[in-house]
Amino acid sequence: MNLNNTRQPMRFAHTGVTQYAPENTLEAYQKAAALGCEGIELDINISGDGEIICIHNKDLGHMTFGQNTGVLKEMTAAQIKQVDIPFRGAFLPPQPPVPWTEHSGGLRVPAAADDPERRVTHLITFSEFDAWLSTVPYDLTVEVEFKDVGLCPRMDEILAASKNAGRYIFFSGDWDVLEEMQAHYRAKGKPAGLRLGANIRFINEQTMDFVRRSDLYEVGLNNEAFTKADVDLLASLGVRVFSNLGDYREWWARLAPLGVTGFKTNYPEAYTAWLQSQKS
Repeated sequence: MNLNNTRQPMRFAHTGVTQYAPENTLEAYQKAAALGCEGIELDINISGDGEIICIHNKDLGHMTFGQNTGVLKEMTAAQIKQVDIPFRGAFLPPQPPVPWTEHSGGLRVPAAADDPERRVTHLITFSEFDAWLSTVPYDLTVEVEFKDVGLCPRMDEILAASKNAGRYIFFSGDWDVLEEMQAHYRAKGKPAGLRLGANIRFINEQTMDFVRRSDLYEVGLNNEAFTKADVDLLASLGVRVFSNLGDYREWWARLAPLGVTGFKTNYPEAYTAWLQSQKS
């Protein structure tokens, strides 16, 4: 079900679809595309030899359940890619937990029989992700969350050889990274089509100062932390609002009336099924 022609917010599969594969893996991204999600949100960090890796943390511990705690900046990309990432225990449940809390929405739930085949996968570089994105047959938008400073120079090299710049929104929730990103692209200029964002989470004096002096396509705001008036204010500045998670039905019902452009979710299938039930 594709929602591009409706007033519903774009569905961004948060780190891919993690009911089917470990977060930030190619299999999780492929499932998001197979479901027709309008977007994917993924995380990037950097290896010791300067390669960009699709992963949330700066070490491997949470992806291997503590079996390998290697630090990315002490490893080469080739070494990182050799580490087995288990499917077993890596999945979120098919439905959001009730009651939903800020932290329960992203917890993986180990289960003894969730993968009897004992499958493993491996992390990929952003270059490999970019190559895969070129094969996706529709306009899939990708929010790329920079998790550390120092990523822009290598990203410039990747985009120089890519045809996908117009599909990307580069953003972060780290203020040092955001300031670096804005300064970098102010000085060098952006590749054609590239958009910038910022996960500012809340509307306040500090965040609005940053918005007004920055080149931004969108901002991320926490669920329940903003109103329609906030969305309209940002729209008057040419900035769109993406909701951060909020995976529960009451929030889903409020997304369209609030006028948000996009919605990061850990449960794209459950959200889509709920939406279909509302329409029927």
